[in-house]
Amino acid sequence: MLKPPNVVLVDTNVLIEAHRTGCLTAIAGAFSLHTVEAVIVETQTGFHLRRKTQTIDEKWLRDHMRHIATISDEQLFVFDEQHGEVGLHDGEKALVIYAETLMGKDVWYLNSPDKATVRYAVGRGWNDRLISLEAMCERIGVRPKESFAGNFTERWLGQAKTDMALALLTKG
Repeated sequence: MLKPPNVVLVDTNVLIEAHRTGCLTAIAGAFSLHTVEAVIVETQTGFHLRRKTQTIDEKWLRDHMRHIATISDEQLFVFDEQHGEVGLHDGEKALVIYAETLMGKDVWYLNSPDKATVRYAVGRGWNDRLISLEAMCERIGVRPKESFAGNFTERWLGQAKTDMALALLTKG
C-alpha cells in the first residue's frame, strides 16, 4: 500500500499537473520522487504551448527530486530491440527503463497518466505499482487548489488498467 516515503516514479505530465494544482511541493516532501533526465528536459520544453501555471522552475525541480536517473543510448537501444514500438514518448520510455532497474528492490510505484505507459506497465504485471496523482494527495491529506484533469484520478487509472488487462486477455 502506498505510503510516505515510498519511491514514486513520476513523468512529465504528473509534474506539470501537480505544479498546476498546487500539490507538487507537498508530494515532493512526502514521497521519494524519482524521475529521469529526459522527463526533466521535457518539463522545460514547450513553454510556448503552456500556461504560466504549468511552468516549473528547473532548479527547484532538480532540488526536490530525490533521484534523477540518466538512461544511456545503449539502454534505449536495448529496450527498442526487445520491445519494438510500444507507443512511449522519450520521457516515458526512459522512465520505464529506470523502473526495470528497480525490480526486486524497495517498494516503488509508477505514476503516469498516459495510456501507453499504463499498457506497458500492465503488460509487465505492474498493476499494483501504478498510482494516480489523486491517490498520492489523498494519502497525505493534501487537497489540490484546482480539480485534477481526468487522467490524474483514481477513476481514470482504474478504468485504464481494466481496459489494458482485458485487451491483453483477448489478445491471448
